[in-house]
Amino acid sequence: MGNKIFISALIFIFTISNLLADDDGLNNYKNKKFEEAKSYYEQILLAKENDAAANLGLGASQYQLGDIPNAAKSFEEALKSKDTNIQDRAYYNLGNSLYNQQKMEESIAYYRKALELNPNDDDAKFNYELAKYIAQQQQDQDNQDDQQDEQDQTQNDSKNDNDQENKPQDTDKEEPDKQEDEESDSSQEEKRDTPKTQKQMNAEAILDALKDEEQIHQKVKIAQQSSRKFEKDW
Repeated sequence: MGNKIFISALIFIFTISNLLADDDGLNNYKNKKFEEAKSYYEQILLAKENDAAANLGLGASQYQLGDIPNAAKSFEEALKSKDTNIQDRAYYNLGNSLYNQQKMEESIAYYRKALELNPNDDDAKFNYELAKYIAQQQQDQDNQDDQQDEQDQTQNDSKNDNDQENKPQDTDKEEPDKQEDEESDSSQEEKRDTPKTQKQMNAEAILDALKDEEQIHQKVKIAQQSSRKFEKDW
């Protein structure tokens, strides 16, 4: 994958050589002095803003310097040319720029445009198929991730439902017992708070008197037994 894109970039360099005049910008570019080439084409564009060939050279220099977003903008400017050869190279290298930014769907569209202008461009064909393959792989991976997320969510929901079903239901069971205890306590309080009748009070007084009388009899018996015990035996 990486090797083919690199080879395409080399072919891109040679193509620029055919499109641009043999000037200081191109010489610097060929000698890999990309910063000097960039400055040269910027100077040309200051004097002639719509120079499509200079925009193509500037984009190529920016691309080699790693300034991919600005390279894409320069290639877009080059598309304004009426020269189909410049348009072809601009589309192709816009595809490379967007591929480099992992924007596969957009890069595919630009490779297709390049092929429409030049159906025999083998490099554009290869990069077009490669970008489509990678885009499909990414889509498949995204689908797998979505399915896995759905399965995980379903399992979590099922687990929560099972936990809810297996949870002990003690509230309803404890409520009657609690109610019975409250009724028992209430009944006892009612018994304690109910005033005694006169009949009940008289009966209790008689019982107390009998208890007192019985205690007196017991004391008399004990006293009699004690006195007998201490009598002298003659």
